[in-house]
Amino acid sequence: MKKPDVVKRVADVSGLTQGDSNRAIKALVKVIQDSLKSGEVVSLSGLGSFRAKARKARQGRNPKTGEVIPVPPGKKVSFKPTTTLRKIIQ
Repeated sequence: MKKPDVVKRVADVSGLTQGDSNRAIKALVKVIQDSLKSGEVVSLSGLGSFRAKARKARQGRNPKTGEVIPVPPGKKVSFKPTTTLRKIIQ
């Protein structure tokens, strides 16, 4: 499902216009991005928690040449679904 499909479904379920639904989804994504950037954990009841996790520096490999290259430390986004969501999709 792509963003336009989500926007349409949100509009259908909520009674909002597609334009209002699109703005609401954009705002939600922006809030999540900004919160993760500042180190906050974002928890959405019934969905799960998003958090930024630190990744250590490591050695990687160029798949074309096989050359070992250093990969610098960074961050990754982690999502942990709620128990309710896990049960729904099983």
